[in-house]
Amino acid sequence: MGVGGMFGLEDAGAYPGEKQDIREILGGEDLRFCMSGRCAIYYCLRDFMQGDTKRVAYLPAYTCETVIAPYKKAGYALRFYDVSPDRLTPIFDRDLIPHISVLGLCGYYGFSFYDPEFVRECADAGVGIIQDLTHSIFSADGIDERADYTAGSLRKWMGIPSGGVAVKRHGHFSQSLLPPEGEHVRGRLECFEEQGRVLAHSPGATEERVSEIFWATEMRLRQIFDAFESDELSERIMTQYPYRELIERRRGNYAAVLSRDPFSDAVYPVFSELGEGVCPSHLALYSPDREKVREVLAGEGVKTTVYWPFHGEVNLADYPGADYIYSRIFSVSLDQRYSAEEMTQVCEALKKIAR
Repeated sequence: MGVGGMFGLEDAGAYPGEKQDIREILGGEDLRFCMSGRCAIYYCLRDFMQGDTKRVAYLPAYTCETVIAPYKKAGYALRFYDVSPDRLTPIFDRDLIPHISVLGLCGYYGFSFYDPEFVRECADAGVGIIQDLTHSIFSADGIDERADYTAGSLRKWMGIPSGGVAVKRHGHFSQSLLPPEGEHVRGRLECFEEQGRVLAHSPGATEERVSEIFWATEMRLRQIFDAFESDELSERIMTQYPYRELIERRRGNYAAVLSRDPFSDAVYPVFSELGEGVCPSHLALYSPDREKVREVLAGEGVKTTVYWPFHGEVNLADYPGADYIYSRIFSVSLDQRYSAEEMTQVCEALKKIAR
């Protein structure tokens, strides 16, 4: 069996074992289901900006275009902080606190190593805290107690058409969401359908066609996104899923890879320890020769992904940490679809690179 690639569409009613509602995990006073993570961030910004006349956001230089886009759409000026390659630790500038109105905060790949004291100082100064939960939603420390809003997407965690969640931690959102954007949801479902045909070895079904549908749907979303609500199927999935099993399987898979230590100077983990309560989204790796390493892994049946391509919003010469990360980082799936057998496959592939 290969490792990696797109999830199949979840069957909301078919899960064995104990199910949970994502609302129990996220808490907060007001949770809304959105069409995507970027729609969720934008919805939070639309709420916060009603009382924000300064409108200057402080965001990580190492981030995704989809995180930056809602701030730009909402009319925010952008300032950026660098991120250290060592455990993807934010490098904050305290002198900027009086000049910003929103801090964009996140944990990477399930691991959070930001300075909580800086977050406290921002909150005490009246800076709004919007925490992107996309990578850290299932980690015990994934939600900062000072966050005004949490937002993100479950699309990296399961097969779901619309995976956005937006939470106002104290109080209620002042605006309604827009109805789901039908064409985007149809594109997502078409992608899952084609993926199912590929897995069933149906005549004419190809992974290339899956990728074509996926990227056409994704690129269109980048143009039309707004504060769109989730579709009903996605909401059913998010409110009845065995999250504890998801967490246990991912932690177990990560620990299994670390225990085998298949790394070398050619490829090595961003996070070499799995702390208590951490639920990894992926196995994040560095390599000085990333594309060659990815090619070797693909030949061994291990698909990899680069999160993320450089967004182009900063001069990387001014952000050496982010520059290092963008040029070397990539990730391997270790999600709940996989067991010890697939983790052995990953380790053996990594060992071939070491040799």
